Amino acid sequence: MPAHTPATIAPWLKVDPRRCLLVRDLGEGMEMMAKHCAEEFVRQNGYTNAPATEDSTRWVAEPGEGGPWPTILATRGGTLEPHATTSQCSMRLCVVLFRLRRHDWDCAYRIVTMSQVFTKLRLEPGGIRDIVCEHRQA
Repeated sequence: MPAHTPATIAPWLKVDPRRCLLVRDLGEGMEMMAKHCAEEFVRQNGYTNAPATEDSTRWVAEPGEGGPWPTILATRGGTLEPHATTSQCSMRLCVVLFRLRRHDWDCAYRIVTMSQVFTKLRLEPGGIRDIVCEHRQA
């Protein structure tokens, strides 16, 4: 069964918007679960073309963001692809890459990090560019 949000969630779990609330499929590896958690995180926080979750307790502000939430969510909207490009986990950290949805930056990514137990989700400031990708497209 693929990762999904359970029908009922303990209130103490919902308090932390940086905690992945998906039920883990133990048949999948850590990287796949990290990918599912990160995809849900960027969707809930309004980075994809899908609307952000209506549950404002799941929204997480990035460093430097300020102002009313509707403005923040409108600025984020459609900036990332909804599906992660890749994921990698170590003993302490998982890293998941998302391609930016800007035509002038086809080879640029944003990074979501989280703990190995799928907590402390964070969209890291800045991004990375794949120089090899840019040369292949030239």
